[in-house]
Amino acid sequence: MQKSRIRKSVAICGVAMLLIFTLTACGVSTESPSNAPTSKSNEESNTTTKIAKDPYQDPIKIGFVPNVIGDSVASAWGEGIKRELKYYPNISLQVFDGKASSETQSQIMKDLINQQYDCIILQANDSAALAATVKEAETAGISVITLNLDADTPHAALVAMVDYEAGKLVAEQIAKSIGDKEGNIVIIQAPPGASRGINVEKGFKDEIAKHSNLKILDSQNGEWLTEKGNEVMRDFLTKYPKIDAVFAINDAMAEGASQAAEAAGRLNEMVIWGTDGEKKALEYIEKGKLTGTIYTNCYDQGATAARLALYLIGGVGEIDSSKFTKTPVVKMAPIIVTKDTVGSISPEMRW
Repeated sequence: MQKSRIRKSVAICGVAMLLIFTLTACGVSTESPSNAPTSKSNEESNTTTKIAKDPYQDPIKIGFVPNVIGDSVASAWGEGIKRELKYYPNISLQVFDGKASSETQSQIMKDLINQQYDCIILQANDSAALAATVKEAETAGISVITLNLDADTPHAALVAMVDYEAGKLVAEQIAKSIGDKEGNIVIIQAPPGASRGINVEKGFKDEIAKHSNLKILDSQNGEWLTEKGNEVMRDFLTKYPKIDAVFAINDAMAEGASQAAEAAGRLNEMVIWGTDGEKKALEYIEKGKLTGTIYTNCYDQGATAARLALYLIGGVGEIDSSKFTKTPVVKMAPIIVTKDTVGSISPEMRW
């Protein structure tokens, strides 16, 4: 038990150092709560500064609110969070289904604020729509850590897959595969307002714009879903006799595109890329049904969010996230995965 505690202390300290570096790099100023009320409302800022808790002993409540339960990415995050927190019997973790609804997520957030949770880990359905309740939580002294899908208000941290960079990496790979030939590209987009989708697509388009021989024919919302990605791809195949590349903002939609192209007998005419690196997408790559993806270890991403939560709850460094003017961002390392490299993702890394 002592060894586990030491190992976990080192892990928390490591993430703490990363967060402090990120805060410094972002120019975020933090204030010591030593002269502020510990359990009373601050009349000037209307915020509440909570007393720091001992992550090893004090009763702690953490809520995880993914966009929707059952999504492979969210499931891997949840598993990573659980693996990290299993060393702390004093910590209660509750997972709530956001049901792909901003309204549902906002209500859950309000409930967790009223129940005085110590930290909320959130995958925001819509960046703007969740901003108000995220701010409300931070004002109440509850740190909010977002995963991938951000909120449009300063909060404790965003732990994210690379987004802009992922789009850029995929565009570079597509440009290499097409070469100097004229190339027609279609995009299966994320839902409007999803910050990750916006950033991934921007990175992709910025890189494609550097290649005059490449043309984006069309873009449609695939709603993050395999079925919708399939439907959108069928529409593209009907409208465009020549498609050289497909870019789907997540793997589920890329899988749907692959299914549609295969059913139409056109799979070998094009390259199809996704992002995320989920297990099923890796299997598609191994079978030659998907060209590539940008892999992120989502177990580690969830564990990183959990470590940050413990760091913030413990008050190490006396960081008051309610006073942040910019959200610190921790980005997970990306791996470009193709048929040549998919074997480097071991079974225990697949989610």
